[in-house]
Amino acid sequence: MRTSLTVALVICAVPLSGIAEEMPGIDLSQPPAPPARPRPEGELPPLDLSKPHPQAPAAEGKEEEATPAAPFTEKDVALGDKVKAVQRKGFIKAHRFEVEPQFSLSVNDPFYQKFGVGLRLAYNIEDSLAVAVRGTYYTPYRRDSVREGMLAFQSQLLSSQLYGLAMAYGIWSPIYGKASYLSKNIIHFDVYLSAGFGAVWSATSLAPRNEGPHLATDLGGGIRFYPKEWLAFDLGLSATLYPDQPIKSVPGTVQKVFAANIGFSFFFPTSFEYVYP
Repeated sequence: MRTSLTVALVICAVPLSGIAEEMPGIDLSQPPAPPARPRPEGELPPLDLSKPHPQAPAAEGKEEEATPAAPFTEKDVALGDKVKAVQRKGFIKAHRFEVEPQFSLSVNDPFYQKFGVGLRLAYNIEDSLAVAVRGTYYTPYRRDSVREGMLAFQSQLLSSQLYGLAMAYGIWSPIYGKASYLSKNIIHFDVYLSAGFGAVWSATSLAPRNEGPHLATDLGGGIRFYPKEWLAFDLGLSATLYPDQPIKSVPGTVQKVFAANIGFSFFFPTSFEYVYP
């Protein structure tokens, strides 16, 4: 009985061993590399960013400085990353003199139009602060509406004639900016305020016609554009206040002359050098 069981097991094991010998195993080796693609003529090899840029050989007799290897240099940085959020000013006025011819025109007198020609001299203590003196000569022009005004006000029309003024004042420029025009050029500008005291020469309204000088004050403001390093274009508005002859029958005793001013400033020295704070 045991002999027959042994023979049966041997008969069953013989075909199984043959199957094991014929079954192929799993190939875990890497597949063969694909054939290299021919590179077109003139094409550069791919850039390997994992390797540092090659260093120039050090000169003989000098020790090579130990510098950390970096995969990027300044040339690899995009241009947009080099633009600063806050840029330096493009026009510097500090410690420079100004000479500005001015032309003035009164804007608040419907009866006596005044044309003025003047000159302003200024020194910029700081870029936003300056001291100045100004002199203006006015030529009054009588309008056609004077006759109607005298009839309406029963010959009590104030006719103070402003001939000239001389002022000393300070200029403060709190706002600075830049603007583009023609989609490609940039022009610099600033906004300024001015205040000062001086004297005016003006005949009072009624006799005796005291022509001054009369103590006066001057307030104003405007905007200036700087197309060149030595040139500025000035647009401003000034208010000159001075007392008239006090008369009880006349309601107003203070003359107010508002004038629009246009000028061209010439800076000396004609160029500037930017100094970092």
